[in-house]
Amino acid sequence: MMTTLVLVLLASTGAPDEVVVYPDRAQVTRVTPVTCGSRTAIVFENVPPAAVGDSFRARMSDGTVDGLRAELVKQEKVFSEKAEALEKKLEQLADDGRVIDDQVSRAEGQRALAMRLREVAEQGLSKELAAEKPDVKTWQASLDTPLATNLSVAKQVADLQAKRRDLNRVMEDVRRQLDEVRVGAQKQAWRVEVLVTCTQGKSAQLSLNYLVGGASWTPAYEARASEANKTVDFATFATVTQVTGEDWSNVKLSLSTAVPAQNATPPTMNKLYVGATERAPEKKVLTRRDEFVETASVAVAPGSGVKNESGLVAKSQGLSVQLEVKEPAKVPGDGAPVRLFVGETKLAATFELKVMPKLYPVAFRVAELSNTGGWPLLAGRVDAFRSTGLVGRYDLERVAQGAAFSLTFGIDDTIRVKRTVVEELKKDSGLFNSKKRFTYVYKFDLANYGKAPVELTVADHLPVAEVNDIDVALTEKTTAGAQVNKASGVASWKVALKPQEKKTVDFGFRVDVPTSYDMGGL
Repeated sequence: MMTTLVLVLLASTGAPDEVVVYPDRAQVTRVTPVTCGSRTAIVFENVPPAAVGDSFRARMSDGTVDGLRAELVKQEKVFSEKAEALEKKLEQLADDGRVIDDQVSRAEGQRALAMRLREVAEQGLSKELAAEKPDVKTWQASLDTPLATNLSVAKQVADLQAKRRDLNRVMEDVRRQLDEVRVGAQKQAWRVEVLVTCTQGKSAQLSLNYLVGGASWTPAYEARASEANKTVDFATFATVTQVTGEDWSNVKLSLSTAVPAQNATPPTMNKLYVGATERAPEKKVLTRRDEFVETASVAVAPGSGVKNESGLVAKSQGLSVQLEVKEPAKVPGDGAPVRLFVGETKLAATFELKVMPKLYPVAFRVAELSNTGGWPLLAGRVDAFRSTGLVGRYDLERVAQGAAFSLTFGIDDTIRVKRTVVEELKKDSGLFNSKKRFTYVYKFDLANYGKAPVELTVADHLPVAEVNDIDVALTEKTTAGAQVNKASGVASWKVALKPQEKKTVDFGFRVDVPTSYDMGGL
């Protein structure tokens, strides 16, 4: 009967080599060299318990993977050497402590002997003083000797006690480390055994990858406006955290915009039934419905106005993108956040001063851009800078690759805006009063108190009719030059203001509604 020789080797158990971090998890890759020959079992030990058990995958650069087995085992073997070394160190420290205690005991004995000698000297001095011609100097020397001995011993004891206190602190630290090692020895870790085969005499690389929970990254951005060049330097940073218990040291780190936890299964189309029931005729009711409308500007053509300053590599993954961090990264496994520079892109921008008097009586400096950076922008915090420094911090919603978006670079304090209601009126209109007409007129007072001319984009919105028999239109009281976006109902004007100049913009519109509508007291 033929037998197959299997050589068992332990793979490197150091830090992972590559990590791909998703917004809600991470994929870790360990790589080890394999010397080809007989069938070999490569064992990866100390894989953290945060690894997902059914996610282990192995791949050979040259050869085949014949099998893989993973099991959770206690880490007694790993920690036994550490525990033995700490126990020996603790015993040595205890011996050192006993030596110090013996030295203190001997010093205390010398001090007690010096005190007895002093008592004898005092008694002899008393008798000498009673004599006819006392020899005081001789007895004075006998008193000085015990005193000097006592002082020397006191200093020696104080030094030994300080040394003992330091030793006690070291022993306490070693005991704490030993307790941690003993607790760690009871924890579990994955032991992964991979059976591989490759051609005799060659060498290959074995890669083991697996998913771990407790890891995530969130983006943060810095936008620096350059109005003279009509560009925005848009830098992307990533804050990475992980609590797998294993440090990622000097790893090749990539950041994925994919979210594996999202359900990728398309929904099922159910049957759609149409039925009818008899009801009494209903009267139409005029209602007001405020709706948030995001007005998008025209996107920049792909490849135009883009410069990748950092040499960042963005790999398309279908619906997502992987961003490769240029420098090797180090992320501790205790949850401490690490901020990493991802890349910087120079985006073409159109700057304007936007005024929306109905919402805010100020002028915002806004840049209209398109995300031509080569990857989608996840939702995150933006720090906006101008030449004067930081001017704002706000949240950016997710921006798809190639989509238009806006950035705000603060408020222009030299612009003053005031909105006044001139008319809000309801009256009958049309033949035989078949309709009710609502008329609205507003006045916008604009002033430039700065030292340079400016151009303002002043915007307000018209109601957008959702039914054909309601008519909405601008009136003759509206200042000429209004541009109306029919989809959003936003009316806007371009207003040029010289330094210290004031202008007024009038905005009037009417709404004609059939009298058959219930207008709810409007």
